[in-house]
Amino acid sequence: MKKIIKIAITLIFLAVIVYVLKFSPLSYYFFDSVGREHFIGKFEEYMSKIGIWAPFIFVGFYVACVVFFVPASVPSSIGGLVFGQWEALGLNFVAAVIGSVITFVMMRFLLREMAEKILNLAHFKKFDDRVAENGFSVIVYLRLMFVPFGYLNAAAGVSKISFKDYFWASMIGLTPGLAVITFLSAAVKSLMITYKQPSDVLRPDIILPLILFIFSFFIPVIIKKHREKFGVTKEEDLDE
Repeated sequence: MKKIIKIAITLIFLAVIVYVLKFSPLSYYFFDSVGREHFIGKFEEYMSKIGIWAPFIFVGFYVACVVFFVPASVPSSIGGLVFGQWEALGLNFVAAVIGSVITFVMMRFLLREMAEKILNLAHFKKFDDRVAENGFSVIVYLRLMFVPFGYLNAAAGVSKISFKDYFWASMIGLTPGLAVITFLSAAVKSLMITYKQPSDVLRPDIILPLILFIFSFFIPVIIKKHREKFGVTKEEDLDE
């Protein structure tokens, strides 16, 4: 009976995800450039009206996005546009950690038992055992490789990795990506508001995010060359 309930909850959850990402109005607001621009304008207006509650509402919004597999870049960039660089980075970080933990726990409760049969197969078992043994370094590695946020949360939940390793590795590994997206989106907004002449682009608050953004393309390349230090072999690299 317990297994049937888990399967039912999982199917309902998957159906809700498909609806949210493909058929609900949110799909237009999140994945269409015009819709996203409209949503950000309305969301920023709403945040300005609710005062001290704005950070809490935003964190709840971000967590919901993570749980329903909306790409983390969407709420992260919205945070940067609405709250500015440093406040947004703090809020994005807290929300991303909370959302990743909730997804991890949900997947472990709902799918670990069913996934274990598949993971016991030769190749998968080897990788699952490696994740259990070097969970911390593997998750840090995959976060720095910018593996899609929601899918990594779910995959970790059905693996053998301990919650402690997953939690601390996620806190470390997700920081660079969040910083790049948050600072860049805040810089773009700042430039749009204050731009008067070409030299405005050379301000430190504009140049530094751009440098971080460009450097972010090299992070996976650098990390991949040193993957063995993270306990990941070539055969186990998910990007191969």
